[in-house]
Amino acid sequence: MTGASYPKLTGIVESPRLRSLYEIDISTREETTFKEDLMLGSYGPIATGLLVASCLFTTAARADGLNPGSLLIFPEYDNSPGVYTVLTVTNVDSQDSIYLEFSYVSVSDSGGDPLPCIKSTQTELLTPRDSLTLLTAAHTPSFGEGFVYVFAKNQAGDPIAFDFLVGSHLAVDGMQNFSYSTNPFTFGSPQPKGTSTELSGNGVRDLDGWEYDPAPSSALFPRFLGQDPSRQSTLLLIGLTGGAAFDTRVGLEMFNDNEVLFTTEYVFRCWDRVPLTSISGFFTQSFLQMTNEDPTEIVGAPGIDSGWFRIEGISASSSTTTLPNPVVLGVLYERDTVSGGSAADLPFKMGSNHNGSLFPTSSNGSF
Repeated sequence: MTGASYPKLTGIVESPRLRSLYEIDISTREETTFKEDLMLGSYGPIATGLLVASCLFTTAARADGLNPGSLLIFPEYDNSPGVYTVLTVTNVDSQDSIYLEFSYVSVSDSGGDPLPCIKSTQTELLTPRDSLTLLTAAHTPSFGEGFVYVFAKNQAGDPIAFDFLVGSHLAVDGMQNFSYSTNPFTFGSPQPKGTSTELSGNGVRDLDGWEYDPAPSSALFPRFLGQDPSRQSTLLLIGLTGGAAFDTRVGLEMFNDNEVLFTTEYVFRCWDRVPLTSISGFFTQSFLQMTNEDPTEIVGAPGIDSGWFRIEGISASSSTTTLPNPVVLGVLYERDTVSGGSAADLPFKMGSNHNGSLFPTSSNGSF
């Protein structure tokens, strides 16, 4: 790796769901020690759509070494016109039935109007070795988009440890003519099977290592391609510290194909889906070509630049409280607009962060 000097860039990064603008510096420096993507007119043709879509998933990611859990986080659902989100949850236990609570955290209603991270719930029962697949537009018809978390509970409604849940998410966008699939993020519980996971008494699901496993401290995305009209990637972000009233500031460390490091920040509330180019101009093909890049990469396609990036929470703030080191989950969606191909990647994870919870609504983030 050889170093280079670049001018300091100043940009405005705005989440579409935040009214305020955040001015940040897009600074560059040499590498230092690094710690740690059918059109469906009604529900009737959905089976045909799923069959066609399944042929497109050769590049869709499956997470590294996922285990069954007591709590699943599906990173998105979208009930927009022409878009179908299909969720599956399976009880792999051969002995016990289990109640599930589906919690939809929504940033818009079914008409597309913004909502302040409103939570709505549905309860379902799975018998031993049972599997439930549903269309979110039928399960939660009043809401538009956001994310979903599902946890095991007993008949009385109390959350319990039950590390036998697995799942899958499928998105089919008939309007844009692309499809992709991902697994959920899974969290086991260290508590004995069938016992309560409500240990803190705050009424939320804590990813603290006691109620449920902690979240990763940072997420690693091993590849992005230089963005241009033919290559368009979107980063989905979920803030899991503080809850509905908190804006989360996330830091990004981005490396080009010659290990040159660039940094930026992005602020969002609760859940966001944002093009990489709206986060930083660094991700564009035109900018990468101006950096000290490796002219031999991508091997076999040297005219396309690439890189990788890491995200980590910096702070989460409400009108009354600021919390350090927030949990941030992310998923990268990639789309080739020429071929119509698409893929979705869960990141690799590093470290442990015990500050996550699902899903507080108070201004101090405790309940």
